[in-house]
Amino acid sequence: MTMREFDFVEPTSVGEACAVLAEDPEGSVVFAGGTDILVDLKGGTRSFRRLVSLARIEELRAVEIASDGALRIGAMTTVNELARDQEVMKRFPGINDAAMSLAAEQVRNQATVAGNLCMAVPSADMAPILLAHGAAMRVVSPAGERSVALREFFVGPRETVLEPAEVVVAIEVPAPAPGTGDASLRQGGRVSLSLPIAAAAAVVVLEAAICRQATVALGAVAPTPIVVPAAGEAAVGKELSEDVLREVGELAAEAARPIDDLRASKEYRLELVKVLTRRVLTVAAERVKG
Repeated sequence: MTMREFDFVEPTSVGEACAVLAEDPEGSVVFAGGTDILVDLKGGTRSFRRLVSLARIEELRAVEIASDGALRIGAMTTVNELARDQEVMKRFPGINDAAMSLAAEQVRNQATVAGNLCMAVPSADMAPILLAHGAAMRVVSPAGERSVALREFFVGPRETVLEPAEVVVAIEVPAPAPGTGDASLRQGGRVSLSLPIAAAAAVVVLEAAICRQATVALGAVAPTPIVVPAAGEAAVGKELSEDVLREVGELAAEAARPIDDLRASKEYRLELVKVLTRRVLTVAAERVKG
């Protein structure tokens, strides 16, 4: 299908990008890697008068770990740039899990981390692990700058709290506490590069084999990626035994709201949630131990 005509604008600063978006907020969209928007434009499911590319804003590409251990991912960082970062591999292996699971090498070379989140699809690969880490989106607009917790960012399928002239400039991940382990897993269809049928991520803090803190997040099994507070709370103060893992998996499944579609049934997705939740907690705990 032939795409409709549109203007393609390449600002060189965040301020300029916000100003351009504000000129026609309803007809403009931020363009990052384009792996989702171009598909929508070609398919005719979306149309815009203006695409505002962030590609020439160099300050949005950095991956930085602060002296306190906090991670800042620039909005134009590609998924592969994040996946290949040695410090991220060492300090946040669960984030590396999620990045390496997203589509194929060619797509990861183009897709951006912020774009994956801003599309707000329920199956966004990067969302569960970043939710589990308590990440926040740093957002800039003509009115100023604000931080939005990722837990509050998603409103519904393909809907976020972003205002029309706002631009995400970075994803900020708090420094992990001592004894922290993380992990992210997803289950696709028979084709390895398909969208996840279900996904889970966990961040745990252990002290002498006792879980002091746990966060469980899910993807592709609700209208938005979600955190399941009850699941994490059920693990606190206990060793992660088989019985505890089973209980946490059941609680995660109770919070899920999957659908039936061509890729999987609701019942199958619920079983996957239980299995994936147990596995990510197990892997996260093993990473604490070494």
